[in-house]
Amino acid sequence: MLEPIYLPEEEISFVNYPVLREEQQNVEDISAYALRVYGALTDYNEAAYDRVDVNTAELEQYITKSRDTCSRLAAAANVPFDLLLELRTILSMFYNMRTLAASSDNVVGTPTATDTEDDGL
Repeated sequence: MLEPIYLPEEEISFVNYPVLREEQQNVEDISAYALRVYGALTDYNEAAYDRVDVNTAELEQYITKSRDTCSRLAAAANVPFDLLLELRTILSMFYNMRTLAASSDNVVGTPTATDTEDDGL
């Protein structure tokens, strides 16, 4: 996640943001899934695999979870804005992945290893 913008005595805590107590597991789940998706994109971009290994049904579930979590955080009396911005950035990436999956059925799916040869360049 992005570096926090808080001073050391203002760091995020459950006392300052009680909504985090309720949403902590959702935020951790979304972050873990986002790292998996970033990893799949990195493997594709580095030509390790010929497809992005993302389950579209699971992606839809995390889009819904991200949208609901962002909505609850935004409606809270006190909200950690850097966390909310990061979650919205992740949600935007999920939307981009959904668009990629819908527009091309030969990019998102179960990958196969590509045979790369070193050209010596």
